[in-house]
Amino acid sequence: MTVAVASRSSRTARRRWRLLRLLIGLPAAAERGVSRFYSWTPLGRTRVGAIAQQTVAEGVRMKIALVFLALIGVCVLGLPLTIQGDSTLTGAVQSYLSYALTTVGFLLAILTIFMSRTVSDELVGKQIMVLMTKPVARWQYILGKWVGICIFNAGFLTFTGFVVFGMVHYIAATHPPIEEIYGSTQMKGRADEPGAPASADRQRLQTEVLVARTATPFILPDFTEAAEAEYQQRLKEGFYDLTRDYDPQEERERLAGKAEAAWRVVQPLSRRLFQFEKVLCDRSADNEIQIRYKAEVFGYPPDEILRAEWVIGDPSKGAARYHAYTRHVIQRYQTIKVPANCVAEDQTLTVMFINRNPYANPEEYPIPEPLYPCTVQFIESAPVECLFVVGTFEGNLARLLALMMCKLTFLAALGLLATSVFSWPVACLVSLAFYALAGMQSFLTEAIDPMDTADATVFSRLADFGRAAMAGDGAAASEAFQGFFLEGVGESLGLLFYVIPNFARFNAVEVLVDGRNVSLVWVLQGIGQLVLVSTTLALGLAMLLFQRREVAEISL
Repeated sequence: MTVAVASRSSRTARRRWRLLRLLIGLPAAAERGVSRFYSWTPLGRTRVGAIAQQTVAEGVRMKIALVFLALIGVCVLGLPLTIQGDSTLTGAVQSYLSYALTTVGFLLAILTIFMSRTVSDELVGKQIMVLMTKPVARWQYILGKWVGICIFNAGFLTFTGFVVFGMVHYIAATHPPIEEIYGSTQMKGRADEPGAPASADRQRLQTEVLVARTATPFILPDFTEAAEAEYQQRLKEGFYDLTRDYDPQEERERLAGKAEAAWRVVQPLSRRLFQFEKVLCDRSADNEIQIRYKAEVFGYPPDEILRAEWVIGDPSKGAARYHAYTRHVIQRYQTIKVPANCVAEDQTLTVMFINRNPYANPEEYPIPEPLYPCTVQFIESAPVECLFVVGTFEGNLARLLALMMCKLTFLAALGLLATSVFSWPVACLVSLAFYALAGMQSFLTEAIDPMDTADATVFSRLADFGRAAMAGDGAAASEAFQGFFLEGVGESLGLLFYVIPNFARFNAVEVLVDGRNVSLVWVLQGIGQLVLVSTTLALGLAMLLFQRREVAEISL
């Protein structure tokens, strides 16, 4: 009996070891397959193609590359076993997508910079002498290195995309919905409606995450006439008689903002109308659209749940009308799903919010709830939106990987530019610093803006410091020097940001996690700015500088 158990354990251990070796060897096998296929292409038969193929082979053999690829494998394959999100199925998938894709993007970016070390290694080891006598033009050498790094990244990014896609469906198949965890069911609409889905959590995953949705905000009413009427009334009443030097246009804008703020507040038993345009969806009753909102609630009931009625659709335009009774937790984003035939033929949608408790009607409910009167405010930072499906999760993931590839192509050119000028330690630090600035550009810009003053420059601050120092005013000199330093930092970063692209502008991970559409226009913008402009400039400068470099000099 003991021998049989030991034999079974040994066979299980051997199977696990073979599976582990297979998983570790898959990326390298994929790279070899891509490299072999590439050698058959017309580019693979050129000097640039030969250098690119050799770069891919060097990347697979690099120990640091294997370490990074192992980290990527652990993150992509191991995160589903450790991340639970908010215990819901939807939260688990969203957490996995967010952490996995962010980690993969970061690790591949660092690996891309490290792969440019092959230029430094060949300079130090003098292997580049062999290439220069082929003869291979120096621009072909740099271009071949860049193509090889891009092929390496494309191969692993594609492989990672397939693994992430598979793990998402693995989580969806194995993670129990929140209703099963807590032994309850959450029905769509009223609980006594027949045919309601048993798992709202799983339905939410399919309709709000594993899709590509686009959002249309509501059309804000024009408050110009109301502001003008109030302004004229105040003029008649002499409201501005004692006010000097006021701007009538600014006053009209202030009154319009006041009218808008009042419009956004819905008192108890009041209603508010939202109009949407360009709702370009399939209007069949089998499809769904979603109304997404987040409201501030004042005087809410003890259970912190907003009870309201939504009327969606305008029959006068030939659209269907639906009444949705909602119980939503306050201060959270909520979604209301309705059939798409509530959209009119002119692609407009009418939505009315009624601030009343529909569950307090004794004619519909035998045991009515209290009225729970409360005031609701729709804030500007969280507008009411209409969302509808325009694509699939697979296409969304592919476009996100394309945006990630655009950033990696620029980093490859940046690493080669730094390595063609500096020794590897300096080039690595320069590349990492530029990568950090590209990732934090939005944050640094927002941090610098409060320090920037329109009437002050670096030279004016320096002149103020000189005058204060000559006058012996230490406090004024210290303040002027601080201003000079801040202005200098701001101007320097501003000049750098003209050269360094803004990576945050092309970060689509949270868009994908939220089930929003990563549009093709966004991808084309990334290709235009990151590849055609930034990468071309960096790569061209690298070729120009490497052309003038003495390859026989000692490089440490």
